[in-house]
Amino acid sequence: MDMDERNKALDERRKKQMEGDFNPGYRPEGTPPPEARMVNAAEYAAYQLGQINQSLKKIVALLEHKF
Repeated sequence: MDMDERNKALDERRKKQMEGDFNPGYRPEGTPPPEARMVNAAEYAAYQLGQINQSLKKIVALLEHKF
């Protein structure tokens, strides 16, 4: 697997994680350090806010078109 394919696979995996329910990353073998959990939570929140923003833009565009 070349670097482009690897990066694409990682991007797709990350997007799938962001689109699902929040997962704090706890594993049976141990808890991630607080810094890693905070970064994960911040990235998830930022992604979800971006999705909300895109949805609101679509709603506004529909409403502007209707009126």
